[in-house]
Amino acid sequence: MKRLLNSLLFISISLSLWCQTSIFGPQRVEIETMYRFVAARNPNFDRDVAETFYLVGERYGIRGDIALCQAIIETGWFRFDNGTAVEPDSHNYCGLGVKKRGDKGCRFSSVEEGVVAMIQHLYAYACKENLPHGEKMIDPRFGFVRRGCAKSWESLAGKWAMNPKYGKNILSIYESMLNHKPLDKSIESIEVFIPDDILLSAEDDDEMSGQQFFD
Repeated sequence: MKRLLNSLLFISISLSLWCQTSIFGPQRVEIETMYRFVAARNPNFDRDVAETFYLVGERYGIRGDIALCQAIIETGWFRFDNGTAVEPDSHNYCGLGVKKRGDKGCRFSSVEEGVVAMIQHLYAYACKENLPHGEKMIDPRFGFVRRGCAKSWESLAGKWAMNPKYGKNILSIYESMLNHKPLDKSIESIEVFIPDDILLSAEDDDEMSGQQFFD
């Protein structure tokens, strides 16, 4: 009986690990949808941020679309309010360097640098490999990570952040992004049939009004 319970526990743990969402993998959300999803909550959101998450994610093989959702949590929908430690001009999208309340964290010179630093930090958690060829180290906290300790978004809980639901919260936002359908503000053209006699009558009226105006 004990052997059976141990076997069931092992199977349960294996299934749990197998079902987790890998930090590495192809992106499923296009740049425009990423942008519109955040902009629906924050009209001042810069599209360049969404594009950079996508492109840098591609370079590292990391899910940049999900990383954007993590940044949403860390920055308060990129509004940097409601108690978020980092500030907009720091380009710090994940609280890097914030170790206690009151810390302002790391500062980066551009959107590109800030996103690269965050993706590199995820890379450190997810694997033990060197950075992709040609990539310069930007993340000042890279060396403090126990390499390869969190290969899935779920397993970031208790490591990246103490919140036990941290990974699930990221994926919950991502699920909302997947289902996001922006409002279609385009105006459909409507064809209206106007009889020729009405058009000719209108032209005659225009000519008469023109003559009266210039007399």
